[in-house]
Amino acid sequence: MIEISVKAGHAHKQRDDAVVLPLLNGRNLTKSSKILQQVSGKVLPAFLRKYDSTGTFGESHTLYDVEGIFTQRVMLLDVGDEKKLNLHKLRVLAAKAVRKLAQGGARDVSLFLQELAIRGTTLSDKVQAIAEGVLLGLYQFDKYQKSNESNKRKLRSVTIMIASRRDLNRAECAVTRARAIAAGTNFARDLANEPGNVCTPEYLGQQAASLSHPRLHVTVMDKQAIKTTGLNALLAVNQGSAKEPRFIVLEYQGGIEGDAPVALVGKGLTFDAGGISIKPGPQMEEMKFDMCGSAAVLGIFKAVIEMNLPVNLLGVIPSTENLLGASAYKPGDIIRGYKKDISIEIQNTDAEGRIILSDALAYAAERKPSEIIDFATLTGACVIALGAHASGLMGTGKKLKKELIASGDFTHDRVWELPMHEEYQEQIKSDIDDIRNIGGREAGTITAACFLSRFVGDIPWAHLDIAGTAWNMKGTDLSAKGATGAGVRLVLNYLMNKVSRVR
Repeated sequence: MIEISVKAGHAHKQRDDAVVLPLLNGRNLTKSSKILQQVSGKVLPAFLRKYDSTGTFGESHTLYDVEGIFTQRVMLLDVGDEKKLNLHKLRVLAAKAVRKLAQGGARDVSLFLQELAIRGTTLSDKVQAIAEGVLLGLYQFDKYQKSNESNKRKLRSVTIMIASRRDLNRAECAVTRARAIAAGTNFARDLANEPGNVCTPEYLGQQAASLSHPRLHVTVMDKQAIKTTGLNALLAVNQGSAKEPRFIVLEYQGGIEGDAPVALVGKGLTFDAGGISIKPGPQMEEMKFDMCGSAAVLGIFKAVIEMNLPVNLLGVIPSTENLLGASAYKPGDIIRGYKKDISIEIQNTDAEGRIILSDALAYAAERKPSEIIDFATLTGACVIALGAHASGLMGTGKKLKKELIASGDFTHDRVWELPMHEEYQEQIKSDIDDIRNIGGREAGTITAACFLSRFVGDIPWAHLDIAGTAWNMKGTDLSAKGATGAGVRLVLNYLMNKVSRVR
């Protein structure tokens, strides 16, 4: 991770390889730019007069060796209409600037983006957003690529410039938060981007166990321990795989002793071929991403322990592959999982995520958490309904859902609530046992949530279907193509708000 620091100072006095200055509406200079202009003479106004700037958001123009200042490059970054700016756009601006400068060989960069006026935000909000944009925007998963750029100059530091030294402490705290949040998000991305032959259930367990903190306890159950515990739904899905399953439990006691924890449950399908109900061939390689729910849980834990967040957390991850084999579970099978009083008819083996989550949710609920949030790349229907721009939100906890929606708006890791009317439960009724694992073509995302609701009892619960947001093979504003870390920033913000209210 590159070095990020905060400093108070003027643009014309910086000795970095580049300074980045905002440009409003393609023409108007901000305060820092005007001060630099006074030192450099007519360079900036002459450039703006002659250059055909469209004012397009994120467009940049780089001037080299401007007379009268120390820096090698001055990047003018179009922010469009300042009245339309928000924190997400600030993250994107920071990401775009550092990516372009890194590609050009800049090593040390100063950003003067904090001076942009964004309604309803504080200095800390803006500094955190800028730092997140830098750290998330520079992320790449290139572990398996041969590189011919070993001698290329690499970006090593970014300085976020602020107006007053009196604000340094607040700004530095914001950078510390951003660093932990980005570390958690990028950890989740790394896990999800690994190929399925590397990121097996065993590997996922090892990565969970690698998280270290005096108040964190991690238990990784192997197949025998899973049998002993009675997690039979997980074992059923695992039957077609040569790789043993894992059931991962993380317990973090950062809050008041005895307080009920917030439970985070993540689907950990390290590869999903659909089982007997096999998926079509095109894009099946992307099914390595079916464990993005578990990656989100681990990413949140990583960030929480880095921040020493004073909260009690319980993490539960069921992990397996869903493959074809002589022993694979079949359509028509009836299973009883950890919650013994519910029998499940299997009508489609490719609806396996809800099967393994039934064990995990029942296990979590038995430990009496204050609330449960689960993360799952659960349904293709959610991709059709919401695309890649919002995760589906369903559940029983009204206050919990409301606060997650607010955190989604703040972080731009957005969610959209879908209904769970009682009538939808009718679709998963079985003719031969308690429930079946699919509810037909209609409302597939909702009926999947209805299935999960049978295993949480009366505990406030929120289900996040991240099937459309967990990965993007075209890339996003804050990510190279691949895993996005969906859910990590969302729930971290929710937890930090929860801590602030308690304090």
